[in-house]
Amino acid sequence: MFSNDVPHIVWAKVRNGKLVVWTGKEEMEFRHAYGRIVGIAYKVDEWNGQEFELVLVHLVHDGVRWILSMRTDSQYFRSMVNYLFTAFTEGVLMDPLRFAPHIIEKDGKKYSAMYVSSGDKYLRAYFGRNAGEGLPEPIVTTLPNGKKFWDFSPQTKFYKEFLAQHFTAGWGDAPDDPAPTSSVLIPPPAEDPDDLPF
Repeated sequence: MFSNDVPHIVWAKVRNGKLVVWTGKEEMEFRHAYGRIVGIAYKVDEWNGQEFELVLVHLVHDGVRWILSMRTDSQYFRSMVNYLFTAFTEGVLMDPLRFAPHIIEKDGKKYSAMYVSSGDKYLRAYFGRNAGEGLPEPIVTTLPNGKKFWDFSPQTKFYKEFLAQHFTAGWGDAPDDPAPTSSVLIPPPAEDPDDLPF
């Protein structure tokens, strides 16, 4: 199942504030993944007749490749890239980083984020509550019933353009690095801080 010339691969879905890995027998949940980003790829998936786009973030650490999968129309994706802007300005974008999804519920609404840390320090969001500094505002539409619909596609496009400037698609380490055909479960690093910022 594993040979020395193909790295261990862990496919992790971001779901309900956790990284979920299918072992072939059961799902296992992890709080974070750690590694250097070596590639960013996209794929279109489908569920119950609805198509959506996924981003595949390839991380490598100690011969293990994690592939984090999340929807590009999610707050996980937008918050992650917001923190990666800060990683770029601080000169640590190409360093090993820790990725920790989180979800909380306040007043009946769920808020999710993909926190990113460098060393023992969580990065601050580059763009604050007010978009500013080049980040497009979401398109807000008021529906006939008075409810508002928020379309974040302009921000998603902006964030994808940033990622395209800094990362190649695919497997990343080398142009001839083939996509592995098997997946092996490897646990994440031992460090697991309990105090995520809110």
